[in-house]
Amino acid sequence: MITVLLIEDNDIDARLTQDLLAEWSVEEFKITHAKTLSDGLAHIDKGPFDAILLDLSLPDAFGLPTVRQVHATNPSIPVVVLSGVSDQTLALQAVQQGAQDYLVKGQGHPELLARSVRYAIERKRSEERLTYLAQYDHLTGLVNRTLFRDRLIQAMARSKRLQQPLGLMLLDLDRFKSATDTLAHDLGDDLLQSVAEGLKACVREVDTVARMGGDEFTIVLEGVSSEQSIMVVAKRITESISSVFHLKGHDVSVGISIGITVYPHDDHSIDELLKHADSAMYRAKQQGGSGFAFHEASGYNHAATYSAS
Repeated sequence: MITVLLIEDNDIDARLTQDLLAEWSVEEFKITHAKTLSDGLAHIDKGPFDAILLDLSLPDAFGLPTVRQVHATNPSIPVVVLSGVSDQTLALQAVQQGAQDYLVKGQGHPELLARSVRYAIERKRSEERLTYLAQYDHLTGLVNRTLFRDRLIQAMARSKRLQQPLGLMLLDLDRFKSATDTLAHDLGDDLLQSVAEGLKACVREVDTVARMGGDEFTIVLEGVSSEQSIMVVAKRITESISSVFHLKGHDVSVGISIGITVYPHDDHSIDELLKHADSAMYRAKQQGGSGFAFHEASGYNHAATYSAS
């Protein structure tokens, strides 16, 4: 069943739209009818809907701003505009504002409406899938390098605005190659997936965990209150990842080395912050691995290194 929100103030047009969807589609449509934009937005909040059919001339809204408001309320729901005006320029502008299609009432084959709704839903799903693939690591489901940089930029801006430090961690597995050389390739992937789940379990939902590539990860800890709070998370991670992973009958043991820098104590660009965290991470490896180290300029010099080994 396809659930559709119809935002249309004209009862005759609304009834005609519902009849067309019922008569000319093999799928079953469940229609929720709203006569005003405000009523429609309230329904969107309650949801869920597979698609929205939107009239541009409503008692409390008119024209392209209507599309913008609906799209902004829930960008994941595809919008098909139903208009009484045949205007190619307006149609193009509606699509630019977020609509998936623009149909003129009373024009075209009756089956066009149902087909347009189906296509709009499939196009939106394809767009979301492509967006996901562009922003998330396909193996672990973690944020990828591209989205991580965007998240870090936003976190740095919030850090300065709210005057709350953030911790940036760069993490690299110890003994990953030696641990996986004798295993099948898919078990190496299983290990990375298990590590990813372990990292997520060690931090808050508001924190960002990303896979940068290979066996290298990053974490952004926002709103850290003290050196101790960062150390608690780092210790939790080293202890969790240093435990034995049971993978399809194999016991696999690795460790993790973590380099940490704290912004804005370390007030540099993203690339410089990553370099500082990277150098601290290698210092942790030199200490024997399964531990962490702070970058010297992070403001936490007196707690430079820690090793769980």
